Amino acid sequence: MEQFVYANEGKVLLREAVQDDIPKIVELFDELPKNDYWQTEELAQGRYDLIDTTGGIICVAVLGEEIIGYTEVVLPDSKDDFGFVTKLQIDDEYKRRKFGTELVRYGMILTKKKGYVGSVVWPDIDKSKGLYKKIGFKEITDNQKVIFEVKEDLPSVEGESIKEISSLDEFKELELAVGSQYKVEFIWQRGFELAEEGLLNYNQPLIQKVSVDAGEGVIFFDNRHLFIAVAEEDRDDLDLITDLLQYGSKIAQQEGAEELLTYIHIDDWEEIKSDLEDIWEIKKDETRLEMKMEFED
Repeated sequence: MEQFVYANEGKVLLREAVQDDIPKIVELFDELPKNDYWQTEELAQGRYDLIDTTGGIICVAVLGEEIIGYTEVVLPDSKDDFGFVTKLQIDDEYKRRKFGTELVRYGMILTKKKGYVGSVVWPDIDKSKGLYKKIGFKEITDNQKVIFEVKEDLPSVEGESIKEISSLDEFKELELAVGSQYKVEFIWQRGFELAEEGLLNYNQPLIQKVSVDAGEGVIFFDNRHLFIAVAEEDRDDLDLITDLLQYGSKIAQQEGAEELLTYIHIDDWEEIKSDLEDIWEIKKDETRLEMKMEFED
């Protein structure tokens, strides 16, 4: 399914991306100071394949022969879960011309046609919140994006590994208490595929069920991220989550991790931040708004 947007510049085509678009997508991201997946055609190909493998959607806006816009939606296995808009990029020359709005709206049409109940996005509060509001996304909550390094001299951290988690289904039985709960399949697949290809400093994911003083949970570490999963009934146990983050940080240090990224609900972050001061050297700490759109029948 294709759509057109009419503007002073001409007729802009909205469609799903194809393999031949990759070099032009790289050009679109060329001006960004940090664009991990789109620095080279090899990395862009890896991203394209990852979205395709996990059943996601990549949409582009095309003016003449030029790609002027890009968005992607990560989709879960279950149609009862929400898609996740992970990226939106519009060429600087064409920003504030409604192309971003129309491109995301088009992505939502495709997501709905696939049978999903809705979609979620974590937009930049200052730059794109208004765009998503226009489309129908509603503000739900805030999450904290935290980039950190594990300190060299750690205090004593107690814990032990119980077993390796090797099945996505087993991992999905738990709830991500630290990380993005809307793209579990994508997180799993990304770690293994990029490690296999040797891209972006990913390592083969280390996914362990561990025991700490406050109970048990699962640590997910891929040399770029540290996520924590727990049983549903333990989701609000911040002592357990803190212990798991501390023990997971110790493991990450032993594995030679440098800079790591994670996401924590803002209320949880305010409660546990002080408990991580001796463990983490925080490089960046910013609030990300969570917005949700539920599709009408």
